[in-house]
Amino acid sequence: MSWANESPWVISNGQADAGLYEPRHIQKAYEKGTRSRDGKPGPNYWQNHATHKIKVTVAPPDKKVRGEQVIIYTNNSPDPLPALVFRMYMDAHKPEALREYPTSRDFMTSGITVEEFSVDGAVMLWDDPKSPVAGMNFPGSTTHTILLPKPIPPKGSVSIKMRWNYDLVRDKGWKEGAIDDSTFFLAYFFPRVTNYSDDSGWDTRLFTMGREFNNDFADFDVEVVSPRDYVVWATGELQNPADVLQPEIVARLKASEKSDQVATIAEAADIKGGKVTARAAMLSWKWRAKHVPDFALALSNHYRWQASSVVVAPSTGRRVGVQAAYADSATDFKPMVEYGRQALQFASTKYPGVPYPYPKTTIILGGADEEYPMMVNDGSNIGSPEAASLPENAFTGFVATHEILHSWFPFYMGINEKRYPFMDEGWTTAFEYLRNREVLGVEKADALFKDFRVVKVGWPEAASGNEIPVITPHDSLFGQASVFAFNQYGKAALGYLALKDLMGDEAFKKGLHTFMERWHGKRPLPWDMFNSFNNAGVGDHSWFFKNWFFGYNYMDLAVGEVRTDGGSHIVKVHNPGGMAMPFDLILNYADGTSERVHRTPAAWQSDGGATDVTVSNGKTLSAVTLDTGIFVDFNPKDNSWKQ
Repeated sequence: MSWANESPWVISNGQADAGLYEPRHIQKAYEKGTRSRDGKPGPNYWQNHATHKIKVTVAPPDKKVRGEQVIIYTNNSPDPLPALVFRMYMDAHKPEALREYPTSRDFMTSGITVEEFSVDGAVMLWDDPKSPVAGMNFPGSTTHTILLPKPIPPKGSVSIKMRWNYDLVRDKGWKEGAIDDSTFFLAYFFPRVTNYSDDSGWDTRLFTMGREFNNDFADFDVEVVSPRDYVVWATGELQNPADVLQPEIVARLKASEKSDQVATIAEAADIKGGKVTARAAMLSWKWRAKHVPDFALALSNHYRWQASSVVVAPSTGRRVGVQAAYADSATDFKPMVEYGRQALQFASTKYPGVPYPYPKTTIILGGADEEYPMMVNDGSNIGSPEAASLPENAFTGFVATHEILHSWFPFYMGINEKRYPFMDEGWTTAFEYLRNREVLGVEKADALFKDFRVVKVGWPEAASGNEIPVITPHDSLFGQASVFAFNQYGKAALGYLALKDLMGDEAFKKGLHTFMERWHGKRPLPWDMFNSFNNAGVGDHSWFFKNWFFGYNYMDLAVGEVRTDGGSHIVKVHNPGGMAMPFDLILNYADGTSERVHRTPAAWQSDGGATDVTVSNGKTLSAVTLDTGIFVDFNPKDNSWKQ
């Protein structure tokens, strides 16, 4: 067998020692000064912004959702905008919409209907067949372009007023809908202006359910009008608890915001018995959230409601609320508030080690296993095989922790999930693994990661496309392909964990925090992240980024020649897969003792094809075994040697 001694194949721009490959739109951003090659926002950086004032009326069991909305959209770009492109996620339910997942007839609706539309007070047709841009608004599109009466100038704003409605579907449709006849979860439900960015202009790519979102930061004031005896939970903070809740409930809720103890705010019987909400026939719940990329809400008349809080900034004592709402039958949700507290405490103080940036989080029993700003919609895992393999309720806690960890990536960091989800799911999956090591122990955490994040998604299969670089734009891949799952989750997470092993904890965290300090609340791209790590004063790791994120590689190491020279054992380890992955060698000696030797990815920096591991101890060597841990070797048959 022969081994490749040359460096792995990477995307290249043909320049000698050119650093990380820069696509043309990234080069243009550097030229315009909106971004810089040291990883910092450029002197001309900008991003557009919107404020949303929404009044939404929802009255179960009626699944019709009615909305009134005012959007103030501010153009911070240097470009006049003659048109606006709206993102209409609910139109993915239209029969003629393009989708990457099979759906049932029950998934289909007529989408979102815009009843009234005006710009700066001037009434306009939403669907104008005479508009020059009418052809862009084809049946089944999830975007809608409006030619404005006059362009929005740089630094100018426009006021948009809309009235709309749509019909909810079952929750299993796509992470939103009717969980049951009297429990609804509303997400992606309101029209919004799509992203207009400094590097790519308008994001007009359709929402096809095969990938997630690219929403701008916005401010929200949302009024939810619903019947009494329905509790509403939502993104942001409730502004008028005394108007919608009875005094005893308000007192319990306020007390929970100062306590580590989990309090039951209301049982299902209390809600149904009229002991929780105010007694007017219809109630208006007013919510406010600032600088978040989305808004979601839930309501139910039969969910248990529990709450507590946790200190997320020990230096200041700042607390945030943790709430959960679930049906009595979901017994695995009983410890959910405590799971949420522990997740926020870990993430705020360890990884990523940045205090939770929001006032609260709420975990709702649904079925989506999905994150939203300050909200989680998770299913019960009672009876699932994954849950059976772990301690009681641990799998449910694992899933909830993953969704809560998304609070940092993508929401706090403004990640484009649609195009670069490895900056979102990858970081979250890495943090999830580090948390699982504390909760489950190293052995169970490793086994869960290997099974759930590598093997089950088909990554080791030779025809899975596993060599495709992580940097590949996700919106250019087919949503049903195997590589679609592992590139953004397991492969990217292992890249970050390998980087942590390479740099050491202190330097790794400095690089991560440098990136987060520069870019939180903005819209970073992968080059901003890589260059921020390289510019953090902890070394230039471009060679590693090329290998893990730009390279056509896979995970496969092999034990080669083993020789002894003057009391030193020299083990050659080959890297036919090409990935700069850490590994351990377990050396067994004739006297019955053994030794474990670790090598970080630095072993592959000078020669990506092979490295020598030298151990000096004078003992007689009887066997060598290669252990790659969670970095699953796709061909383990050549991972051992015996005398």
